[in-house]
Amino acid sequence: MSKILGDRLPQEVVDLFNAKVTTVVLTTVTAENEPHAMPIHVVCAPNDKTVLMALLKNHQSTENIKNNSSAMITVMDGEDIAAGIKGTAKIAREPMEANKAMVIIEFTVKEVKSDTTPTVIVTQGVRFKHRSEKTEGFLNSAFNELYQYGNMS
Repeated sequence: MSKILGDRLPQEVVDLFNAKVTTVVLTTVTAENEPHAMPIHVVCAPNDKTVLMALLKNHQSTENIKNNSSAMITVMDGEDIAAGIKGTAKIAREPMEANKAMVIIEFTVKEVKSDTTPTVIVTQGVRFKHRSEKTEGFLNSAFNELYQYGNMS
Protein backbone atom coordinates (compact mmCIF):
# COMPACT_ATOMS: atom_id res chain seq x y z
CA MET A 1 0.00 0.00 0.00
CA SER A 2 1.24 3.48 -0.84
CA LYS A 3 2.45 5.74 1.94
CA ILE A 4 2.31 9.53 1.50
CA LEU A 5 5.70 10.96 2.45
CA GLY A 6 4.75 14.62 2.15
CA ASP A 7 5.23 17.46 -0.31
CA ARG A 8 9.03 17.34 -0.59
CA LEU A 9 11.45 14.89 -2.14
CA PRO A 10 13.30 12.76 0.40
CA GLN A 11 17.06 13.44 0.35
CA GLU A 12 17.79 9.97 -1.08
CA VAL A 13 15.57 10.78 -4.08
CA VAL A 14 17.26 14.17 -4.58
CA ASP A 15 20.63 12.39 -4.49
CA LEU A 16 19.41 9.76 -6.94
CA PHE A 17 18.13 12.40 -9.38
CA ASN A 18 21.49 14.16 -9.22
CA ALA A 19 23.57 11.02 -9.90
CA LYS A 20 23.27 11.42 -13.72
CA VAL A 21 22.44 7.72 -14.08
CA THR A 22 18.77 7.63 -13.10
CA THR A 23 15.96 7.07 -15.57
CA VAL A 24 12.51 8.26 -14.49
CA VAL A 25 9.12 7.91 -16.13
CA LEU A 26 7.27 11.18 -16.74
CA THR A 27 3.51 10.87 -17.17
CA THR A 28 1.56 13.78 -18.64
CA VAL A 29 -2.05 14.21 -19.77
CA THR A 30 -3.02 14.46 -23.45
CA ALA A 31 -5.64 16.81 -24.90
CA GLU A 32 -7.95 13.77 -24.92
CA ASN A 33 -7.42 13.44 -21.15
CA GLU A 34 -5.41 10.24 -21.58
CA PRO A 35 -2.15 9.47 -19.73
CA HIS A 36 1.08 9.59 -21.75
CA ALA A 37 4.26 8.13 -20.23
CA MET A 38 7.87 8.34 -21.39
CA PRO A 39 11.32 7.60 -19.93
CA ILE A 40 13.57 10.59 -19.17
CA HIS A 41 17.34 10.25 -18.76
CA VAL A 42 18.38 13.90 -18.31
CA VAL A 43 16.97 14.79 -14.91
CA CYS A 44 18.18 16.56 -11.77
CA ALA A 45 16.76 18.02 -8.56
CA PRO A 46 18.22 21.37 -7.49
CA ASN A 47 16.20 21.15 -4.26
CA ASP A 48 13.50 19.03 -2.60
CA LYS A 49 10.61 20.88 -4.33
CA THR A 50 11.93 21.04 -7.90
CA VAL A 51 12.88 18.54 -10.61
CA LEU A 52 14.42 19.70 -13.89
CA MET A 53 14.29 17.62 -17.08
CA ALA A 54 15.40 18.02 -20.68
CA LEU A 55 12.88 17.01 -23.37
CA LEU A 56 12.64 17.33 -27.12
CA LYS A 57 10.51 20.38 -27.87
CA ASN A 58 8.44 18.47 -30.45
CA HIS A 59 7.75 15.50 -28.15
CA GLN A 60 4.17 14.64 -27.18
CA SER A 61 5.00 15.17 -23.49
CA THR A 62 6.15 18.73 -24.19
CA GLU A 63 2.91 19.45 -26.05
CA ASN A 64 0.91 17.93 -23.20
CA ILE A 65 2.65 20.16 -20.63
CA LYS A 66 1.79 23.24 -22.70
CA ASN A 67 -1.90 22.30 -22.48
CA ASN A 68 -2.10 20.74 -19.00
CA SER A 69 0.51 21.20 -16.27
CA SER A 70 -0.54 18.11 -14.27
CA ALA A 71 2.19 15.49 -14.32
CA MET A 72 3.71 12.63 -12.37
CA ILE A 73 7.23 11.26 -12.11
CA THR A 74 7.80 7.61 -11.25
CA VAL A 75 11.20 6.39 -10.10
CA MET A 76 12.34 2.91 -9.07
CA ASP A 77 16.02 2.80 -8.26
CA GLY A 78 18.64 3.02 -5.54
CA GLU A 79 18.27 1.38 -2.15
CA ASP A 80 14.66 0.16 -2.47
CA ILE A 81 13.25 3.43 -3.76
CA ALA A 82 9.88 3.16 -5.49
CA ALA A 83 8.21 6.56 -5.55
CA GLY A 84 5.42 8.38 -7.33
CA ILE A 85 5.79 12.15 -7.40
CA LYS A 86 2.74 14.25 -8.25
CA GLY A 87 3.21 17.81 -9.37
CA THR A 88 2.95 20.45 -12.03
CA ALA A 89 5.24 20.92 -15.01
CA LYS A 90 6.03 23.93 -17.14
CA ILE A 91 8.42 24.79 -19.91
CA ALA A 92 11.12 26.83 -18.24
CA ARG A 93 13.45 27.41 -21.19
CA GLU A 94 12.70 27.02 -24.90
CA PRO A 95 14.95 26.27 -26.59
CA MET A 96 17.86 24.99 -24.53
CA GLU A 97 21.22 26.56 -25.26
CA ALA A 98 22.83 23.10 -25.38
CA ASN A 99 20.48 21.93 -28.13
CA LYS A 100 17.91 24.07 -29.94
CA ALA A 101 15.65 21.03 -30.39
CA MET A 102 15.21 20.66 -26.61
CA VAL A 103 13.48 22.44 -23.74
CA ILE A 104 13.95 22.56 -19.99
CA ILE A 105 10.94 21.32 -18.05
CA GLU A 106 10.56 22.55 -14.47
CA PHE A 107 8.48 20.21 -12.32
CA THR A 108 7.18 21.44 -8.95
CA VAL A 109 6.60 18.71 -6.38
CA LYS A 110 3.13 18.61 -4.78
CA GLU A 111 3.06 15.11 -3.23
CA VAL A 112 5.49 12.23 -2.82
CA LYS A 113 4.34 8.70 -2.13
CA SER A 114 6.36 5.59 -1.46
CA ASP A 115 5.28 2.48 -3.35
CA THR A 116 7.75 0.04 -1.85
CA THR A 117 6.32 -3.37 -1.14
CA PRO A 118 7.02 -6.04 1.49
CA THR A 119 7.33 -8.69 -1.24
CA VAL A 120 10.26 -7.37 -3.33
CA ILE A 121 13.23 -5.03 -2.93
CA VAL A 122 14.20 -2.57 -5.66
CA THR A 123 17.93 -3.05 -6.21
CA GLN A 124 18.55 -0.98 -9.32
CA GLY A 125 16.65 1.05 -11.85
CA VAL A 126 16.91 1.27 -15.61
CA ARG A 127 20.47 1.99 -16.75
CA PHE A 128 21.46 3.41 -20.10
CA LYS A 129 24.52 3.28 -22.30
CA HIS A 130 25.58 6.01 -24.71
CA ARG A 131 25.15 5.04 -28.35
CA SER A 132 28.19 7.10 -29.32
CA GLU A 133 30.73 9.63 -28.06
CA LYS A 134 28.59 12.33 -29.67
CA THR A 135 25.61 11.20 -27.57
CA GLU A 136 27.70 11.27 -24.42
CA GLY A 137 28.80 14.84 -25.18
CA PHE A 138 25.22 15.88 -25.93
CA LEU A 139 23.89 14.43 -22.66
CA ASN A 140 26.72 16.02 -20.67
CA SER A 141 25.96 19.45 -22.16
CA ALA A 142 22.25 18.99 -21.40
CA PHE A 143 23.03 18.01 -17.79
CA ASN A 144 25.37 20.99 -17.46
CA GLU A 145 22.66 23.36 -18.63
CA LEU A 146 20.11 21.89 -16.20
CA TYR A 147 22.61 22.28 -13.36
CA GLN A 148 23.32 25.87 -14.41
CA TYR A 149 19.59 26.66 -14.69
CA GLY A 150 18.98 25.14 -11.23
CA ASN A 151 21.94 27.03 -9.71
CA MET A 152 23.63 23.76 -8.82
CA SER A 153 27.39 23.33 -8.56
